[in-house]
Amino acid sequence: MPLLNSDALLDILSKKRLITKKQRQFITLEKGKQRNKLLKQFSSERKFDKSYPDLVDVIVSFKLDAGRRKGVTLDEDTIIRAVSEVCNIPFKKLDPLKLDMDTVTKTIPRNFAIRHLLLPFNFQNGILEVAVYHPDNTTVLKDIEQANQVKIKPYLAPKTDIKKILSEFFGFQQSISAAEDQFGGSGIGGSVDIGNLEQFVKVSSAKEISSSDQHIKSAVNHLFNYALDQNASDIHVEPKRDTCMVRFRIDGALHTIYNLPKAVHAAIVARIKFLARLDIAEKRRPQDGRIKLSLSGDKEAEVRVSTVPVAFGEKVVMRILDPDVIFQDLDRLGFSQRDRIVYNSFIKSPHGIVLVTGPTGSGKSTTLYSTLEKIATPETNIVTVEDPVEMVYEAFNQISVQPLIDVTFSTILRNILRQDPDVIMIGEIRDFDTASHAVQAAMTGHLVFSTLHTNDAVSSIVRLRDLGLEPFLISSTLLGSLAQRLVRTVCPHCIESFEIEGNELIKLGFPVAEKETYKLKRGKGCRKCRGTGFKGRCGIFEIFPLSEKMKRMISAEKSTEELRQLAIREGMTTLREDAWEKVKAGITTYEEAMRVTAD
Repeated sequence: MPLLNSDALLDILSKKRLITKKQRQFITLEKGKQRNKLLKQFSSERKFDKSYPDLVDVIVSFKLDAGRRKGVTLDEDTIIRAVSEVCNIPFKKLDPLKLDMDTVTKTIPRNFAIRHLLLPFNFQNGILEVAVYHPDNTTVLKDIEQANQVKIKPYLAPKTDIKKILSEFFGFQQSISAAEDQFGGSGIGGSVDIGNLEQFVKVSSAKEISSSDQHIKSAVNHLFNYALDQNASDIHVEPKRDTCMVRFRIDGALHTIYNLPKAVHAAIVARIKFLARLDIAEKRRPQDGRIKLSLSGDKEAEVRVSTVPVAFGEKVVMRILDPDVIFQDLDRLGFSQRDRIVYNSFIKSPHGIVLVTGPTGSGKSTTLYSTLEKIATPETNIVTVEDPVEMVYEAFNQISVQPLIDVTFSTILRNILRQDPDVIMIGEIRDFDTASHAVQAAMTGHLVFSTLHTNDAVSSIVRLRDLGLEPFLISSTLLGSLAQRLVRTVCPHCIESFEIEGNELIKLGFPVAEKETYKLKRGKGCRKCRGTGFKGRCGIFEIFPLSEKMKRMISAEKSTEELRQLAIREGMTTLREDAWEKVKAGITTYEEAMRVTAD
């Protein structure tokens, strides 16, 4: 069934000024030729549905400007939104993270949903909300109402979204159901789950859980593809009393994605451990591993895997390291002009120590890898010592710490100078031995980068003292330190302005004038940002260089507060001040700046 007829659709687009007269003539002349071309392409690529390209596909393929709006492409969302307004059917932008798998897959039969492009997404108070592509599908909707004894409320949605979600959800649900049938029963797979602290022992014939089972393979592949599609940084697979919860961390916040049957949890974990080359039989002690994912377009991503036993079984957390994220242009990380100049002076120094500080998940690895990539040349020997190696990169010589065979930071650093390095990156300075070896490397003419866990840049001096380093060694080798955090950035699709009084901001600790009114930005919340008002993240920085006066104060063992005051007088921008600059620039909100710089 067509999405209206061609003339009616073109009339709608003309009425909404989404196409000009000249564009309409072009579409009319070219649609037959283009449609035949697309039909051939669709017939060769079609996998699970019988929907051939209609005029919407043809128009989208032309990549026209939306009317007279230069640079704004007439895409499927815009066309369907215009049709929804004329047909008086609400438009629905489907967010897969907010859909319930059971509602999508168990309300309407798979083949029927795919054939008619129907996607049920919510059932409440006897009303089933269904996303449809065809606005004149009333007969089909009435059939669903009679069969399910419910009231249907239709919404218009893009065909691409409906097809993608139906394919993914039905495919994943089919894999999970098949796996549950195979591994279901009392406990996990009919056997005793020794990892579950609450598990009641009931001995019965056990079915061996195999990580090579095809259904589990498909389910795990779906989780990886889904996470990458949603730009997730972490995947959590968590055992609960009766379910297996899957959560994704997106822009720093965790989202619950699936609550799967508990029967498949052990098999999913076994498959992930197999891919990460971990000991599948070992369920009582933590393990770490890594997986290399091959993506479309010859892209690759690293996945760092960590397993740990919790109350109801083994929990797995997978950190996704996308090269496009971890290797960035330093100018895009969020440095202010002053901070970029200072940091540039660090990385151009022939020798010395540069420390990057901040809590876990504050972007330290991205800063370090992006820095090393910038200074990597065929004439430079860069050696890294990491626990574990986060992202394998050919231009670096990367060494992984292995404590079980006594390959630690300090033991590697004892021998690393024999490798003729120019630049050394130490994953983290944790103890006196590592710190003293880093100082020795800096004193013998090497540029050393490392991380330290402190709340701000100046506190790195006290932390190095606490580790046992002499103040004169710190002042003579340390070039400076950098503290950083990540703030969520305002969604560009729903950004709006608002005003706030200076006295309100002063109460929150921002450096502003009391009697002024400030015009700031925030996100209203839209489908693109899942209603959060934020999309993406940006770094805020505090860079602390060591001047001659600062070195003398460090040698004299002055307090952290005295060092901080001198650094501010010499031009250091604090984390709170840098966050405020990004608030003023409309990059983030003052609430987000407060949340991240609260300490």
